[in-house]
Amino acid sequence: MAHYPDLSFYQYYRGNPAQTKNVGWLQHGYAFETAPPSEETLDLLWSFCKVSVMQMRGLHRCDLCPPHSPVVAIRDGLRLSLGSAEIRVLSKEGVSLLRQRLLAEESAGLLLLRESAVPCNVYAAPNLLYHYVHAHSYKPPDEFLNALREEPRPPDEKYFQCLEKLQLKWELTSSPSLTV
Repeated sequence: MAHYPDLSFYQYYRGNPAQTKNVGWLQHGYAFETAPPSEETLDLLWSFCKVSVMQMRGLHRCDLCPPHSPVVAIRDGLRLSLGSAEIRVLSKEGVSLLRQRLLAEESAGLLLLRESAVPCNVYAAPNLLYHYVHAHSYKPPDEFLNALREEPRPPDEKYFQCLEKLQLKWELTSSPSLTV
């Protein structure tokens, strides 16, 4: 998996809304902030990880864990296979202030941003994010943690409508079968 600094602009895969921000693209050898996660944060992340965006063909394993360890997470009796997709978290925090500032300015160069089809901040993270927070105590930026608490979020139908407006394909994250 590639490492991208938190809140840098997303560039992993084409076809995403402009101004999408990266969160949680961790890699061995790059330091990251840590803090014990709250149950609220884990619950919210879990709800987003149930919805795979940008499903890929391959599987990324956590390179912070021992080699050859696939990531299967279990919460509330549900098992999810993580490492082959991303999540999207949406936030309107700060957008209305930015829009007000842009509307007050008289620059024609800002017209495109004023008319933007993306009326929110979009955060892109690997769905391994749940694992990073739970197993490695990764602390995402406060801006992202605030966005997790905002509506809409899965399983709200408005969340899926927003993904469609942003032209992001999604599917339910796979649950691996139990093998003995």
